[in-house]
Amino acid sequence: MTSSNGTRSALVLSYSVIESDPRVRRQVDWLAGAGWEVDTLGLGGRPTPAVRDHFALEAPSRWVTTRAGVLAAQLVLPARVRFRRQVVDRIPRAAQERLRSGRYDLVVFNETEFGPLLADPSVFTPAARRARLHLDLHEYHNPAQRRQTLGARITGSHYRWVRGFIGHPAFTSRSVVNAPIGRLYVDEFGVDALVPVRNIPPFVDQEPSPVDPGEIRLLFHGLASWKRGFDAILDAMRVLPEHFSMTFMLMPNPAVEARLRESIAAHPAAARIRIVPPAPMRELAERINEYDLEIIFYRPLERNLEFALPNKFFEAVQGRLGVVVGESPAMAEIVRELGIGVVVPGFDAADLAASLADLTIADVVRLKAASHRAADVLNAEVEREAFLAAVESDAHAR
Repeated sequence: MTSSNGTRSALVLSYSVIESDPRVRRQVDWLAGAGWEVDTLGLGGRPTPAVRDHFALEAPSRWVTTRAGVLAAQLVLPARVRFRRQVVDRIPRAAQERLRSGRYDLVVFNETEFGPLLADPSVFTPAARRARLHLDLHEYHNPAQRRQTLGARITGSHYRWVRGFIGHPAFTSRSVVNAPIGRLYVDEFGVDALVPVRNIPPFVDQEPSPVDPGEIRLLFHGLASWKRGFDAILDAMRVLPEHFSMTFMLMPNPAVEARLRESIAAHPAAARIRIVPPAPMRELAERINEYDLEIIFYRPLERNLEFALPNKFFEAVQGRLGVVVGESPAMAEIVRELGIGVVVPGFDAADLAASLADLTIADVVRLKAASHRAADVLNAEVEREAFLAAVESDAHAR
């Protein structure tokens, strides 16, 4: 409900720690910058001073988190009751009341977890449904991936039920991380085309760092996952010339990091490979500026990796690094268009090593200079306009 002073009110929902979720934080900043009063509902504390009120999801009931409780919930309770126990009961009463009374002009659903709220009349009353309802899908959620373990098979039917709300007609607009993934949802659910809103950070005013002729500094920063090409990177380092060094700047994942440290310790180029702590999100571009080339070498093991256009790609550009990618179509198109890096013609370690070994110091300087120019156009301002147009368009208003 628009306040008496004419200010519009929005609620941003995310089943994440919003403070450390760059995509959701940007939504909050964009809405607040456009004059919205923004409340948030998610994990953790108040994500940013731009938020009016933050509602933290309360801890789940113990019976929901125990093995016996999970089995009972999945095998006995109807889906809507299960969702109420697992999610709705954790939403603070004040947030539920604001939704029920129609206090919001816009509700932004991030990902799929909160979708079934639309089917709960005790929360989404007719007054609540008068708001614009926007769904932002960060990636592609493939239900087949929920059948690979016993736990996933047990919870799979509930996951698919939640996922089915992607196509709910109550949503007035939808956005997605890039157009190829958006087309997957259009084909599956028959919804209108989703608005691409890429994961691009704000512009950072800095120059490329000088390239040391004695050391080309390679970097991987971000999620600690072996699916992100760690094996290929380590194998490439076995044969790369000694003037290449490799740094992994990883988000915390003790199991992955322990395995990676073991692999590095036994590696013939161990002296040139290291792991460093992650940089704060707001300082990331400045902290990675000292490196030369970002390695984003994702084998297409799943749809999200096949069509990947991750935060780190654009963070590398704002850091003024060249980028080295495989034939991942979304990234490769931008790399070729703007000349900001190298597209490796294959997904084997030998392909990666050959493409890197061919680079001269002058090539690396050229790629970093192209990234510097691209930073003027690959920044959050462009995506801000796309997001705001999607959620504010009169064509979607009720």
